[in-house]
Amino acid sequence: MKVEAPGPLWGLRRFPVLADLPDAPLHALAGASVSRQVSRGTILHVPGERADEVYCLHGGRVSSLWEHGESRTISIGDFGPGDIFGESCLWMAAGANWDDTAVTTSPALLTIVPRIVFRRLLDEHPAVERAVVAQSVAHQDATRRRLCDALSLSLRARVVGQLLRLAEAGRDTPQGRKFTIMRQRELAALVVCTRESAALALRALEDERLIVRAGRELIVPDLDRLRAAAHERPSQASNVLPFSRLPSPSRAASAP
Repeated sequence: MKVEAPGPLWGLRRFPVLADLPDAPLHALAGASVSRQVSRGTILHVPGERADEVYCLHGGRVSSLWEHGESRTISIGDFGPGDIFGESCLWMAAGANWDDTAVTTSPALLTIVPRIVFRRLLDEHPAVERAVVAQSVAHQDATRRRLCDALSLSLRARVVGQLLRLAEAGRDTPQGRKFTIMRQRELAALVVCTRESAALALRALEDERLIVRAGRELIVPDLDRLRAAAHERPSQASNVLPFSRLPSPSRAASAP
């Protein structure tokens, strides 16, 4: 890792959850922190290490991975510019350990804040804690949706959905929407499959001309076609169990 100067005031103020803080507490936060420019594939922490840091991501992308024995790796978090992650340690007991691996999936610039300093800030500014909790819940909801997709959607639909999210954040070119693709191992972790299955799915989409590969970059010639493919569902019988809905108090009161 290349260690830079402590995170400047203007850099931390760009994070939405910190934007309304007065200068004094933000200066204190920046003074206790360190900013780092790191390369792709840098491991920030691994399971068993002390959870005593919070990460503020200025640029680049980071994945949180769950690995268990010889089983496949699952991505349980995907973070981009403006995200604060590792925040779960703020509500853990002192001395708790990480249970995930955090790794950069692109070159990244981040500010690392000591847990005790960030926790003190939340105690003094409850509005900031509410904002951090709201962002944390949004991250958990995104993870829940991705894992539900892994159980309910085909591999093709999962890969197309992930590519669509990347394409919508890409740039327009005469050939179509262009973006940099992650490594197949990272894509496999996001969509919950093996690296070999991810490679086969990409090859099939290329055969259908939904994507064009150019080294580390992908081009989507027709974004609407990719959107349509993301919403395709296999034709099969419903597997929903015949549960009944608990009536709300208002409906129960109006029932004859």
